[in-house]
Amino acid sequence: MELAVSAASWAVGKALAPVTGGLLEAWAASEGLGPNVDALKVELLYAQAMLENTRGREIRSPSLKELLSKLRQLAYDADDVLDELEYFRIQDELDGTYHAADAHAGGCVHGLALNAGHTARAVAAKLNLCSGGSAGDVILAGDPAQQHKNAKQGCLSASVCSCGGRQTVSSLPPSPTNQDDGQEAAPACGIRNGRQFLGAVLPPKVQRCFSGVCLCRKRETSSSPPAPSNQCEKKVGGGCGCLLKVTSTARSAAQVVGKCFPCCSFPSDGDDNTHPGMLEKTNMPEDQRRFLCWTSKVQKGKNTALPPELKFNRVDISTKMKDIIEHLKPICAKVSNILNLEFMGTNRITEKDIAKKRPITTPETTEPQLYGREQQKKIILDIAHGNSSADNELVVLPIVGPGGIGKTTFTQHVYEELKNNPFEVAIWICVSLNFNAGRLAQEAVKIIPEVDGKNKKGSDQVPEVDKEEENSSAEELIEQRLKAKRFLLVLDDMWACHEDEWKKLLAPFRRGGGKGSMVIVTTRIREVAKMVIKTVHCPIIEMERLEGEDFMHFFEACIFGGQQPWEGHTDLREVGENIVSKLKGFPLAAKTVGRLLRSQLTLEHWTKVLESKEWELQTNDDDIMPALKLSYDYLPFHLQQCFYYCGLFPEDYEFDSKELVHLWIGLDIVQPCDLTRIIEDVGLNYLNDLVNHGFLKKNERKDGSPYYVVHDLLHNLAVNISSFECLSICSSNVKSIQIRQDVRHLSIIVDNKEVEDINTFKYYKDDLSVLDKRLNIENLRTLMVFGEHSGSFAKTFCDLFEKARALRAIYLFGESSYAMKDMLNKLPKHIHLRYLRIKSTAGTKDIDFNLSALTRLYHLEVIDMQEFKGHCGFTFTRHMSNLAKLRHFLVPQDKLQLHSNIVEVGKLKLLQELRWFEVGRETKGFELSQLGQLSELGGSLSISSLERIRAMEDVHKARLKQIKHLHKLTLEWDANRPKKDTIHEENVLEILIPPSALKDLCIRGHGGTKCPQWLGENLSVKKLESLHLDGVAWNIFPPIGEFSLVNEPREEISNNNICHDKFQNLKSLELVMLPSLRSWIVKAPCHLFAQLEVLVIRDCRELTELSFSHYACCQQQKEAKINWFPRLRELKIKKCPKLLSFPPVPWTRAPCSAEIEGVGSGLEELVCKEDYKSGYSLEIEMKGALVSELWNMLAFDNLNEVKDLKMDTCPPLPLHHFQMLSSLKSLRLYGASSIVFPLVEGERHAEYQSPVERIAIDGWDASAKELTQLLTYFPKLSELNMQSCKKITGLAVVEKQATETPALVSSDNKVDDDVEIEQQEGTRGEEEIDASSAEGLLLLPSQLQKLLIEACPELSLCSCSGPADYKYNKEAGRTSTGRGLQGLRSLRSLEINGCPRFLSSYSSSSSSSCFPFPPSLEHLSLFGAVGTATPLPLSNLTSLTNLIILDCGDLRGEGLRHLLAQGRLTHLGVLGTPNFFAGPEPPLPHEQEFPSSSSKLQVLDTDDIARVLAAPICTLLSLSLTDLKFCCGKEVDRFTNEQEDALRLLNSLEKITFEGKLQGLPAGLQVLRNLKRLNIYNCAAIRSLPKDCLPSSLQKLVIKECPAIRSLPKANDLPSPLRELDVRDSENEELRRQCRKLIGIIPVVYA
Repeated sequence: MELAVSAASWAVGKALAPVTGGLLEAWAASEGLGPNVDALKVELLYAQAMLENTRGREIRSPSLKELLSKLRQLAYDADDVLDELEYFRIQDELDGTYHAADAHAGGCVHGLALNAGHTARAVAAKLNLCSGGSAGDVILAGDPAQQHKNAKQGCLSASVCSCGGRQTVSSLPPSPTNQDDGQEAAPACGIRNGRQFLGAVLPPKVQRCFSGVCLCRKRETSSSPPAPSNQCEKKVGGGCGCLLKVTSTARSAAQVVGKCFPCCSFPSDGDDNTHPGMLEKTNMPEDQRRFLCWTSKVQKGKNTALPPELKFNRVDISTKMKDIIEHLKPICAKVSNILNLEFMGTNRITEKDIAKKRPITTPETTEPQLYGREQQKKIILDIAHGNSSADNELVVLPIVGPGGIGKTTFTQHVYEELKNNPFEVAIWICVSLNFNAGRLAQEAVKIIPEVDGKNKKGSDQVPEVDKEEENSSAEELIEQRLKAKRFLLVLDDMWACHEDEWKKLLAPFRRGGGKGSMVIVTTRIREVAKMVIKTVHCPIIEMERLEGEDFMHFFEACIFGGQQPWEGHTDLREVGENIVSKLKGFPLAAKTVGRLLRSQLTLEHWTKVLESKEWELQTNDDDIMPALKLSYDYLPFHLQQCFYYCGLFPEDYEFDSKELVHLWIGLDIVQPCDLTRIIEDVGLNYLNDLVNHGFLKKNERKDGSPYYVVHDLLHNLAVNISSFECLSICSSNVKSIQIRQDVRHLSIIVDNKEVEDINTFKYYKDDLSVLDKRLNIENLRTLMVFGEHSGSFAKTFCDLFEKARALRAIYLFGESSYAMKDMLNKLPKHIHLRYLRIKSTAGTKDIDFNLSALTRLYHLEVIDMQEFKGHCGFTFTRHMSNLAKLRHFLVPQDKLQLHSNIVEVGKLKLLQELRWFEVGRETKGFELSQLGQLSELGGSLSISSLERIRAMEDVHKARLKQIKHLHKLTLEWDANRPKKDTIHEENVLEILIPPSALKDLCIRGHGGTKCPQWLGENLSVKKLESLHLDGVAWNIFPPIGEFSLVNEPREEISNNNICHDKFQNLKSLELVMLPSLRSWIVKAPCHLFAQLEVLVIRDCRELTELSFSHYACCQQQKEAKINWFPRLRELKIKKCPKLLSFPPVPWTRAPCSAEIEGVGSGLEELVCKEDYKSGYSLEIEMKGALVSELWNMLAFDNLNEVKDLKMDTCPPLPLHHFQMLSSLKSLRLYGASSIVFPLVEGERHAEYQSPVERIAIDGWDASAKELTQLLTYFPKLSELNMQSCKKITGLAVVEKQATETPALVSSDNKVDDDVEIEQQEGTRGEEEIDASSAEGLLLLPSQLQKLLIEACPELSLCSCSGPADYKYNKEAGRTSTGRGLQGLRSLRSLEINGCPRFLSSYSSSSSSSCFPFPPSLEHLSLFGAVGTATPLPLSNLTSLTNLIILDCGDLRGEGLRHLLAQGRLTHLGVLGTPNFFAGPEPPLPHEQEFPSSSSKLQVLDTDDIARVLAAPICTLLSLSLTDLKFCCGKEVDRFTNEQEDALRLLNSLEKITFEGKLQGLPAGLQVLRNLKRLNIYNCAAIRSLPKDCLPSSLQKLVIKECPAIRSLPKANDLPSPLRELDVRDSENEELRRQCRKLIGIIPVVYA
């Protein structure tokens, strides 16, 4: 009930906001409208006062809740009507009009005309509706020609006289209440109904004013035809008097509230564009003519693409206010009476009263077993037993987590384990909401044992020192009873605590307790956890949700108890697992569900519980939702509001901080408590409060940016508690959810499952289309659309937008550009809109969106287009200065011109960020002085084209210093300007003093000779964290070191500029394009750059030296090798060709990103970077000359964490440097780079072995022997990549020494021989390397798992060794090398690319059992390895899963069918190898045919259609193949009948792709009943798709680069399961246009 009162009170306060300042009342002071505003304000104030009086009181009446709901709805209605009034007040202010003013500023005559116009239009509109005229007689505003005409001559000439001629009505659709439906048509002139209207609406005095209006037709007979319009004009001119009578009595008629014509606008002084034809035919005096004909006010200027204005409807607004007042009075009276009765005998509710309702926890647990939590428990036990914090006098451990997560149960188990060992005294106190140190101390005294009355000898006489003093306070008793004993104090369920109260509670425990005592605090609120550890520096123990098996076991225990889980109920397990996934690891939720499930162990009951989420409806105190709601009830109302709006977002949605705060601002629920704080800061405080209370969880993305998510089941809580006015719809609940008529905030979530097939899509679309019948769309204040496929429901959403005119917040997300365009076209009528966020994907990038309507939405506060991918004309922002309430206009980085294009941006006084301002963009409206009015600006501001400033007065008026919230400022002069005015530019920069709190400053292109004083000797930006100097030609720089400069005559200038106490906060420094900079030398205390994280030096062509050193006073630090830049994480030095001297890189021990490029010494590029995949890497590239001094540029002491090293054209790396790279895992040697290893043998060889696991070699110019020798130093090498190694001609394998040779060991003498062979191993290894490498043979280490060889034109695979080699291997204790690469027994992946001779030396004639590749291979790729007469045997590759053969000429595969049938092959690609499928097959020992079910091939990519589409192959693959791609060359343009028949055998096919020269698709695709996706790529000859060619199971059709295909089969002929149609890259606009018409018929359309 408290929530209902607060919600109603907030709504009333919201409605009162527009009328509290008095501005609106003054604007609406005309008789009839003004009193209604006053009356409505009085009623709202009464309601507000009444509701405020209920705060804190207990209300029991359930019927009152319904009355409060009605009161809230009336307050919303009042807010709408007053908000509309405020809209038109702003419009009048912008246009300089007085449409609702009591008196015109131009005097009584102007006021007379103004009131006459309002009155005449109101009467004419009513008479028109009452006259029964046909639709053809009415000019609707939808007629552009008529609108243009009216804009020129005004509408009274066509509407006021009803004697005959045309009539016009408002462009807005006439209200149904104003139409006489079902009544008999009135006479032509409408006299009877007109008089009825006058009598019903106008007071008698005013009726007399209109006694002669529109009665002229009474004198005519009924048979007379209507007079033409020119006759009417003559009557006007000759004294017909219709308009003259109106004008003569206008002062009286002005008291009537009229209806405004949209085609009219009223003249102000200077409007003289009257229609000449009208003036020529009237005898009226000139001073009266101007009041009869007027023009719409048109703003002059170029590119003024403003949308038409909405017209003020005074009758509607006045009527609405009267209705609201009439309904408010009785509701307020009834609520007041009930509240008065409720308050009799009741007191205000206090926290103490609330605390009494909380269950009291005890140390005894009802859970016999603790599930999970081992890590948290270990932390506490280690501390308790002195294993980690034994020196602490008192340990305080807060345990924090949301309600129902298991904090109390966990603490009970820990308490039970520790209470006797090691602690002597254990105290458990349930704190609850009422934290009072005195009360808690008294409870503790009751638990702590009294001092024993016996002394150690058993005597009753106890020493005085051990006795308890009489009349001691609770605090004193605690201290006396503890007596240095170790105690364990548990404070369970702690909600709040003032720091002083906390210190007061702990004081006696600190004094009396022994060393190592412990306090455990359980709380839901993070702020409490932080407070209790402020002085003890203990960890916060996070109680997260139970994961995985732990939670499953607990769930099973809640249902089955001690019985065997699922025994006899295996059918329930799948449903149970689905339920577990919904519970988010909350133990209390598992207990709640367990009670529901164990009552009926039936599938039907469990399924019902799952689908209905029945556990969320349980209301007992020990159920999950009441436990969570308790935290919610504890929040103040403003935080409750902020939280329950989170229920509109999808589950697990990742919020940005600004996103939430901006939405809250748009919904007007963020209110600053004082004028010194901006509303955004208040919103951030709200956000942090929700984090501290556990409702939002703050996480970090990989890039370090924060985001927030709603804690697990708390999202369900948000949905439940906000259901009284918030509704979130998805396909799973759209039918079952109960929708209240008073819903004000709606979100629609479109998941992929909503568009998974055409039937689901249709059902969901139908359900959404009837939403307007289930709720009052007109009342909606928030509409959010989520889901990348939301555009598929564009028509439904457009209908919602059309009807929801009260919207304050709109969030649009979609992928369909045309659908989003349709929705955005509905924006102009949403005059209440405060918040607009448009988020789109790349699918909208080619569409231009017209967003000019935004410039008429005067209430807008937030426009968020930061993730908008579409195009929008930059001219639409020209008139954005109309939006005086705008606070945030967020745009993508590539659309900053949307900011720079705003004319007179100074009118946006509340704007929080202006990313780009271009001085003098046009002659007017872009003066620098515009910025002087934007004192609220924050974030970043870039001011460009400062060279256009001519008047120093504009510079002074900019007042940058007063923009106190600005964080980043860029001041830019055009570098390409023809000339520089040095003195003028110096003066400009001196005046442009930034705010003192500025953190980021960039000065670019300044033409002065020195830095400004505010950046130098009189530094005013002392909090500066980033300084960027780009293209400045200064002789005097800021105090950041000694600059040596070169002036134009090439003379050197020294600029010693060091100041110890300045720029100490500097985190980023960038020096770019400083043409005169010769050297930068810094001699300063070591703390000068202690905070620096980023240093960039670029395009300094004269720079020769960088030097950093400490003063002599820092000698101790120098000896300790303190880093100059201890926090540096990014260093860039680029395009400084003369730079020869700089400190070795990197400059810090921690991993640092460093880029050195284009400097002297022949160094081309040096890059250190950290990648989240590969880790810390170092890349070095030299220009050409191998300079040995290169290695002096590297600080190898700081590279011990490098995991990846790349050397390109580098001198040999000395071994002592290489060994310092102790973490190295990957080595890349390009362009003859190498490592200097000593040629050692035996045990010493092991001393130099490296932990490298991956090596890549490119352009190896040395011999194969040297490379073989190099590889021996990497015993852990598992991956080798070789490229462009032209001297390597052959491959073989170095076998490891056999560990056991039982066949050779037959006697003791033989063993001795083996020992001797082992001792000679090193020497024989060298001999083997020498012998093999002489012929370019590379010996590969046998432990390789992955081998890639590219562009080695002479490389060939070696055949079997001869008998001599075999004998040598045998004598050396080696196993046989075998044939080819058989020795690589661990090889998993082999790729050979661009090695045409690779198979040239291979021959299988010597032995039929020899194979070139080891059976361990899982991936084999041959690209450009030309085949020989000998087929390539494959049947031994039983582990192979991927086989790729590309452009291998005549290569034939032997045993391919065997591999397909009996192997593990799942992916096969054969392209450009026409004979590969024609290879022989080895004899089959046991069977003649392969069973088709044995094949595992799933993906086949080939251009050999003839051999693949053969019955034997297709039969073999009929049950396994799911993905087939045909690349059709010149020789194949159509499929034969036999090939089409074979294709039909592939029953398992799910995806098929056709690419190339085909002229038509094969027949029979429709019989492939499992085919779900059809791709047609680059088939220029295909012109159409026959309607019977598409299979009935097709779900996705993609057409790409097929310009001849212009159409698809008709929608009725498309397969019904078709889910997605993608023709965006079809290169045929006609086809794309046709497919766009299918949006809303097919679930997902990309066109």
